[in-house]
Amino acid sequence: MFDFLRRCFSGRSGGRTRSEQARPGVQLLASVLVCFPEIEAVSYEPRQELLTMDFVVRARLDPSEIEDFAAFLAESIETYYVIEGGAASEMDFSYEQHDALTILHLARRMDELSERELSLTVQLLTERFGEALLVDPHGAEALDAEFRTLQHETLERMLMAVREIPLRDRLIGIRERDQVVVYNR
Repeated sequence: MFDFLRRCFSGRSGGRTRSEQARPGVQLLASVLVCFPEIEAVSYEPRQELLTMDFVVRARLDPSEIEDFAAFLAESIETYYVIEGGAASEMDFSYEQHDALTILHLARRMDELSERELSLTVQLLTERFGEALLVDPHGAEALDAEFRTLQHETLERMLMAVREIPLRDRLIGIRERDQVVVYNR
């Protein structure tokens, strides 16, 4: 908000530094992780304009069960967009399994994504996998209700802003103990 004053008094030129250019993306990924403790990691790939969210299920799921859930999720997102008066592109859904864990990767186009779609996705994952879905104990439920509401509003504003000014940096956000950390890859 006061960047113009910082430039005037710091003697810097009018151009934005690389870290300033990455700031909206960092804020966006951090907001996703703060608002949705069910999302273990999130990354952004500017070439494809995809936001990929990783969810961890503490169970080794049968591949047919994963495929059924992926089809259900795709249909649910498509139905959501029909109700909202739009259309959704296909989602990219993949998974990997490690011992007793299954990591679900969901990639969506950044220019379509909304806070409400994220909420729907998380709700469907929670309903389907219940206690097996890994949820950060320091997540949104542990936050003050007013702060939580503010974070969801900030997330929606950030998602709208990146439609106007697309992000240029590859970013990844992860949970590290009780913190959210976002890296520029």
